[in-house]
Amino acid sequence: MTVIRKLLDLSTTHLPEDLGTHALGAAPGVVAHRTDHGWLMWVPDDPDESAVVMRDMPPGVVLAIQRYARALGCDYVLFDADGHRAGDLPVWDW
Repeated sequence: MTVIRKLLDLSTTHLPEDLGTHALGAAPGVVAHRTDHGWLMWVPDDPDESAVVMRDMPPGVVLAIQRYARALGCDYVLFDADGHRAGDLPVWDW
C-alpha cells in the first residue's frame, strides 16, 4: 500500500528569526530537520495532546503553525524562504 502525505509549504517569515535561522530543530516538542533553504517539520496528529504527553511544549508560534497545518490535513510543514505567506498566521521581518 502506498501512503502519500500532505505537506504545507510556508514562508520562513512565519517563524521568529531565532527559530527560523537556527533553533527550530532544538525547540522543545518540535521534530524538525534543516534543509538548504529552511526547515522540514513534522506535525503531530493532535499537536495539543502531543505537547501534553511529551511534556515538552513547543513555542507558541510553532504550536499555532502545527494546529494550522493539521487543520488542513498536513503531516509536515516545509518552511522555505520562498514559501507561501498564509494570511491567518503572523509573520516576522528578518
